[in-house]
Amino acid sequence: MKKAITRPPKVALCRMCKGTGIVATEAPQRYPEPCPQCEGSGRVTVSCEMTLDIRPYRPKPKGPVKIM
Repeated sequence: MKKAITRPPKVALCRMCKGTGIVATEAPQRYPEPCPQCEGSGRVTVSCEMTLDIRPYRPKPKGPVKIM
């Protein structure tokens, strides 16, 4: 049985800049660079689409199979 799951989009803090909107660079600069992921807003929209494949568990028989 296959089942499609879709989560509605939600707003979350950007993980790359930790919600500040500014990316930390190695060399200190006079003008900090905006985060390329959130474009300086500090927030991103997150959504998820998955397809689950659900099957029953059937263990493999151990040892020789006996026929009666």
